[in-house]
Amino acid sequence: MYTRADAQVKKPLLLAGIALAALVPILAVADVGPPVHMQITEREPGLYAVQWRVPKALPPRAVPSPEFPETCTSVSDREVEDQGGAWLFTRQWHCETSLAGQVVGMRYPFPDLALTTVVRVDLLSGDRFAHVLSPGEGPWRLPEGTAAPDLVLGARRALVAGLSHVLGSWIHLAFLLVLGLLGGYGGPIRLVSSFTLGQVAGALGAGLTTGIGSVPAELGFAVAVALIAREALRPAEERRRLAGLAAAAGLVHGLGITAILAGGLGDESGSLAAQLLAILGMDATHLVGAVGVAALWTFLARRPAGARAQRPVAYTAGAAGVALAIGLALSGGVADPGTVAPSLQVGDGSAASPTAGVEGSRRLAPTAPDAPIQSYLSVEPFEVRHEAMLRLVGLAQELGLDAESTLEVASQSAVAERLTELVLGSAKVQVDGEYPEALIRRVDFMTVDPTGALPRPNPVPEPVAEAVVGVVVAYPIPGMPDDVSLDWDPFPTVTDIIPATVIDPESVASRTLSAGEPSLIWENALTEDPIPTVDAVEVEPISVPVPLLSLPLLALAVILLIAGVRGRRRTVSIAASRVVVALAFLVGPLVQTAVALPGSAGRTPSERQARRILAGLLPNIYRALEFKDEATIYDRLAVSVTGATLTDVYLEQRRALEMEERGGAQARVEAVEVLEASEIESRDTGFEVRSTWTVGGMVTHFGHRHFRQNRYDARIGIVPDAGDWKISSISVLEQERVR
Repeated sequence: MYTRADAQVKKPLLLAGIALAALVPILAVADVGPPVHMQITEREPGLYAVQWRVPKALPPRAVPSPEFPETCTSVSDREVEDQGGAWLFTRQWHCETSLAGQVVGMRYPFPDLALTTVVRVDLLSGDRFAHVLSPGEGPWRLPEGTAAPDLVLGARRALVAGLSHVLGSWIHLAFLLVLGLLGGYGGPIRLVSSFTLGQVAGALGAGLTTGIGSVPAELGFAVAVALIAREALRPAEERRRLAGLAAAAGLVHGLGITAILAGGLGDESGSLAAQLLAILGMDATHLVGAVGVAALWTFLARRPAGARAQRPVAYTAGAAGVALAIGLALSGGVADPGTVAPSLQVGDGSAASPTAGVEGSRRLAPTAPDAPIQSYLSVEPFEVRHEAMLRLVGLAQELGLDAESTLEVASQSAVAERLTELVLGSAKVQVDGEYPEALIRRVDFMTVDPTGALPRPNPVPEPVAEAVVGVVVAYPIPGMPDDVSLDWDPFPTVTDIIPATVIDPESVASRTLSAGEPSLIWENALTEDPIPTVDAVEVEPISVPVPLLSLPLLALAVILLIAGVRGRRRTVSIAASRVVVALAFLVGPLVQTAVALPGSAGRTPSERQARRILAGLLPNIYRALEFKDEATIYDRLAVSVTGATLTDVYLEQRRALEMEERGGAQARVEAVEVLEASEIESRDTGFEVRSTWTVGGMVTHFGHRHFRQNRYDARIGIVPDAGDWKISSISVLEQERVR
């Protein structure tokens, strides 16, 4: 008998069943599609344009989105463009600090559906990074920047951090208000100077000790503000000496400067130079603010209402200082560095779909997997490839075979020849209106399973009911075509349909061919030109930035300082010189040039510079190997490799990219990531460096996408040659297959 209790039990089961049914379509396509590509380009300092291309084979509810550090905020709406086989999303982010050394990632709504994600980052510094995120992999921390730091821009960033701290802190604003209440201009300027000297001493002391946290630093400053407010209520002749109190407050504040500036300076918060520049920014802001408030109170004091307001304002400022001190003591204030939670949270991707196959593999499942004939058309730079998968059981009558028999090894070559003639005679590939030469790449009996289609390494008797033959026909072309068509004409009489899939560097699309519609047409709608470029890596001299706008301001600051030292309105002149110096650092990046140091070109580089050189040379090798013609490959390699090493590099790296278990298919390199450069030694010409790098590429073979990644540890000789860096030798110490 059906009871209410039964209903209560079955209702959750029913809901779970509905949820599972809704998820089934997702699981059914979990293994389709090329990788997701994310391009991050720094357009202006701190402004990043982000594009991420997602294959349409991924369901809309499973579309991923980029992950950035918490210091970055989105500054535009997400835009989307339909590109046929893929969606192209664009958005802009603004980050307080450079992405170099930061973490980025790609968040997938369903970890089971995560695809391989290729991330490329181009920074204004000239740094270019590339990385491949495996399905379910967490965030990627970009390497530290390899470009020489922009000292002028870094100085302004530090100065702005100090300025922003003053304007964004109630304690500092209360300090400015209290200084204005003291009356005149000399007194406030002297107290600011005392506070700044104390800060400098505290920053120097913090470098010798562990310093203090932001809470005790701001707490001590708040107490000092309350005490100065109390003194402001006294007549000028009765006020105690406040310079010592301001200096003590600055000393405490300086001891906690690293923690205080952690948010504004990031990794540079521990740099003494950055701290002193930030203190200069605070000092200039205090000086301008104190003079401005003092001028305002001088104006108001001439009016009865303004004079009467001085005492309430002083009490308010003092009470605010006490309240802020108590609030900091009770709340704990800003967390010290190291206690902050991780800035990027992404799923660990530990869950795995039972249909996902092996790691790094993506099976492009046909709509009719048991069809006698399946077509896969791959459109790549310099080559169009037609891969036909033929099931003998569906072609048995055409081949004169018994569907229940076993095809012995001796008879397999004749059957393979018949099937090759079928493919060449019926499947015609047209590229840009012409029929290129057809080259038989391979014909194999194959093993087909969820992990892909693999050629049998050794012939074995094949049951006709299970046997599958793969025919690979390549069509060399000069570049990337505008349009390609695959026509089955005449359409094979042994089948009513042929599932066909076309795959290009950015997308994948499938359709079912029939006698009425026997053509599969591809048109070039790629957002990026996939033809590889090989650019020489120039030998650059060391250059020194010259901020043109800052030079006259610095000259003015020197004049003011000399005037102050000579006693001409000493307090005001020296204070004005500090404000002008701060202004010089502030406008420095607006107009600047660079002056090369004579004789610095070709020197043995630092670790940072060596990584930069390798990040240019190593990708050039793999881009050159994407060309099909050997003469062209050697010409491209010669841009980055000296003649004596060309052949060794060509043979070794080409072999490393070939996947013998996939029928010799060559991986199309997606990312070359330089992990380390160390043990740099000078040579008579050039230098030698030990480097570790990874090479990741995607292979498409009979509808199977497999990601291969190799890791290398090698000693590399690099020499200057006609103004360019080139590889003169590679000695591989260790090579391992990562994926």
